[in-house]
Amino acid sequence: MNPLAAPYVEARTRLDALVDGRTPEALNRKPAPDAWSAAECVVHLNKIAKGYLPELEAAVAKGAPRGEGPFRYGWVARKFVAMMRPGTRPMPTATAMKPPAAEDRQSDIDVDRAMQRFHADVDRFVALIEQADGLDLAKIKVRSPFLTLLKLPIGAAFEALGLHAVRHVAQAERAARAMPGPR
Repeated sequence: MNPLAAPYVEARTRLDALVDGRTPEALNRKPAPDAWSAAECVVHLNKIAKGYLPELEAAVAKGAPRGEGPFRYGWVARKFVAMMRPGTRPMPTATAMKPPAAEDRQSDIDVDRAMQRFHADVDRFVALIEQADGLDLAKIKVRSPFLTLLKLPIGAAFEALGLHAVRHVAQAERAARAMPGPR
């Protein structure tokens, strides 16, 4: 497996383990009124994928230029990747990336539907990473659909988004652990 795909697969495996045996109500419970439930974390990841996947697919479809790694990215790309690493400081989330607003301590996410979408998105990311093999991942750029001034090398985008998925799966795990009660 391409190393860029590993975080996506890890996120899917961990999220599947988290969801297994838990009720939709348990996954929708928020540990605090201003915190996200586990289900809201999944919806956030789905919104990010919905924005980025078309950009990444278009860039991979264009193809050239070709190149062989390891690839080096500029300061902005390296900083963006570093900010997405699990365990780093939380960042403000733009409205377009947020899950729907929920009342108090319970969100109302269709967990099955959100998980189906998450699985499909992970499959698309992994397939795209495989399709990008042989492309110059430092020279091919994609514009962020959420931060229009941000243009990243496609390799840095793949890396950052994979780390971002793992980061929010860890947040979903913390939300689920913080809420005692039936699974």
